[in-house]
Amino acid sequence: MKMNEKYLVMGTAGHVDHGKTQLIKALTGTNTDRLKEEKERGISIELGFAYLTLPDGRKVGIIDVPGHERFVRQMLAGASGMNIVLLIIAADEGIMPQTQEHLDILNLLQLEKGIVVLTKIDLVEPEWLEMVEQDIREKLKNSFLENAPICKVSSVTREGIPGLLETIIKVLNKAEAKRTDLPARMPIDRVFTMQGFGTIVTGTLVSGSIYKGQEIMFEPGGLGAKVRNIQVHGNQVSNVVAGQRTAINLSGLTVNDIKRGTTLVAPGYFRVGQILDLELTNLASEKRVIKQRQRIHFHLGTAEKIGRIHLLGQEELAPGETGFAQVILEGPILAVAGDRFVIRYYSPVITIGGGKVLGVSFVKKKRFKDKVLEEFRVRAEGSSRELLIRELQNPVPIRIIMDNTGLAKEQVEQELKSLREEALIVILQEDDLKVYWLREAAQRWGKLVSAEAARFQRRYPLRGGIGREELKKKLGMDLTLKTWQLLLDWGSENNFFRIVGNNVEALPEIKLPQNIEEQLECLHRQWKKAGLNPPDWQESTNDCGIALNKFQEFAAYFLTKGLWIRIGDYYFPSTVIEKAQADLVELLKKKGQVTVAEVRDYWQTSRKYALPLLEYFDSINLTKRDGVNRSLYK
Repeated sequence: MKMNEKYLVMGTAGHVDHGKTQLIKALTGTNTDRLKEEKERGISIELGFAYLTLPDGRKVGIIDVPGHERFVRQMLAGASGMNIVLLIIAADEGIMPQTQEHLDILNLLQLEKGIVVLTKIDLVEPEWLEMVEQDIREKLKNSFLENAPICKVSSVTREGIPGLLETIIKVLNKAEAKRTDLPARMPIDRVFTMQGFGTIVTGTLVSGSIYKGQEIMFEPGGLGAKVRNIQVHGNQVSNVVAGQRTAINLSGLTVNDIKRGTTLVAPGYFRVGQILDLELTNLASEKRVIKQRQRIHFHLGTAEKIGRIHLLGQEELAPGETGFAQVILEGPILAVAGDRFVIRYYSPVITIGGGKVLGVSFVKKKRFKDKVLEEFRVRAEGSSRELLIRELQNPVPIRIIMDNTGLAKEQVEQELKSLREEALIVILQEDDLKVYWLREAAQRWGKLVSAEAARFQRRYPLRGGIGREELKKKLGMDLTLKTWQLLLDWGSENNFFRIVGNNVEALPEIKLPQNIEEQLECLHRQWKKAGLNPPDWQESTNDCGIALNKFQEFAAYFLTKGLWIRIGDYYFPSTVIEKAQADLVELLKKKGQVTVAEVRDYWQTSRKYALPLLEYFDSINLTKRDGVNRSLYK
C-alpha cells in the first residue's frame, strides 16, 4: 500500500428503479443487491458495496444507495462516505421526487464533485433524450452539479459505458482525499458475523489510519476492542487509511455489542454528547419554516437520532435562511466540528435542512444573546487558529480546548506548536497538569492581579496583601487549586506581583500611610523593650494612638512580615525569640537539663510566659521534655 496514494470512494444517488444497481454491475461486474428481499423486489433496501478497478490498477470503492423514499436513512448513511457521486437519472422519466431529495441531501452534505448519468437511453428516442438533458441542466442550477458532466449510457447495451469510465477517472483525479493526518474515525454502516472470523464491521474511514492489532473504541458507549484483521476490496491488508472502504474483524466484542450508527475511533480524541452546536440551513425548495423546538430526525454520518431544534437568533428559520442553533438529542452521538448533517421532519419524514456541526456542548445556550451568537459566528467562519486563540484567553488544558472547539487532538497540538514557536503562548506545567495560555492574556491577568492586590492593600493596609482564595473569588476564576497555584507562581516569577505566605502583594510595593507606619513603629518598639514579658496590649495601643479594636490587625501584620511570633496566647518579637533560643541552648550546654523554674529565672520572666515558650521550643525540636526536665533534642 503506497502511503502517498489517494484513496477515494464513489457513490450513487437517485430515484428508485432508475438503474443505479444495474449501472454498477455494468461498470464492475458486481451485483450490489445482496439480500434475498432486494433480489425478489428488484430494488435496493440496504447499502450495496463494490469496487471499480481503473486502467492504472487503482481500486475505487463504490457505495450503491437505495433510491426508495422509505430508505433515505440508508442513503444518508452511504452519502457521508462519498468523495464523488454519480447522480443517476433514467432517461425515460427524468428528475423524480427522490432525485430531488437526494440532490438536496448531497448539497447539504457539501459534496463537491459528481457526474450526472442518464441511464436507460436504449428506451428513448434521441429527441426525447435531448429534451430530458435540457430539463436536467435547468433543474441542476445553483447546485454543486450545475457544471457537472452528463454521461448518457445503457447498462443493457453498454452504450456510453467506456465514455463514463473515462469521465469517472477525470473527476476522481480532481477529487480531494480524506485527511490521513487526523485520528482514526469510521462511522459503522454494517455489523455482522462470519463463521470462523467472528464480529465484522464495515464503513468508510473518514480520517486517520487503522492497523492490525490496534486498540480501538466504539462511541457512543466507550466499548473497547482490538483489530484482529483488516480487509479492503476482498484482500487482507495490514493497515487501512482514510478514504478507503474497509471491513474490520474485531476481537473482544459480539455483534450485539455494536449498533450501526456508532463510530469506530482511536481512543481519547473525540467527544460524545446530546447537545450539538450548529450552523443550520433551511432548504429553499421545501417552503416550510423550521420552528423553535421543532422535533426532527437528525442524521450525522451513519447515525440517526430524534431531537429538537433550539434556535438561538430567531423564532423560526425561513426557507433558504441560515442561522445558529443547537439540537437537543434524545441520545448521545459522536460529532466533530466541521461535520455535515441533515435534518428531516419528524412527521412527515422529509428532508428539510442541514448544515455544519460547530461542536459538542455541555449546556443549552441562552437565546438572543449577542455574546453567544458572536461565539458561534467565530466557530462557523473562523480558522482553527482563531478558535484556539479564543479559547486561550483563559488557561486551559488540551482536553478542554478539544471540548470547546471540536478540533481533533492533533489539530490542537499542531496549532499550539506553531503558537509556541512564535512565543505567543505560556505553558504552565506541574506533574500531570499542563495548561496553555495566550501570553498577551496572561500578561493582562498579571497586571489585573497586581491592581486588585493594590486596591485591597490601600483599603486594608495592615493585612499584608490579599489572600489567595479571596483573590480568586474576586476575579471570578473557577479553577482547581492546582491550576490556581500554577498561575500565581507564574505571575510571581514574572514580577507582576509577589507572594508572601498566603497573601498576594502588589508590585511595585504599596507604601503604608505615614500615620500607620508611626503606630507600627511605636507598638513594635514597646514589644521589643518588654522582651519576654509582653506588655498589656490595651495600654500599648492607647500609648501608640491605636484603636483597641485594631490591635489584632496590627499583630497580624507583624506576623505576616515575620516581625512577631505568636506563641500560645502571646506575641513576641522574632528577634527576642531568637535571643531567648540562643540563651537557652547556651544554658543547656552548661547544665545538660533544666526545669521550667530554672529557665524562668534565667530568662527573667514569669512562669506564664516561660512554660509556653518551652513548649514552643519542644515543638520545633530544639528541646525535649523528660518529666519536669528539658534537654537539647540533639
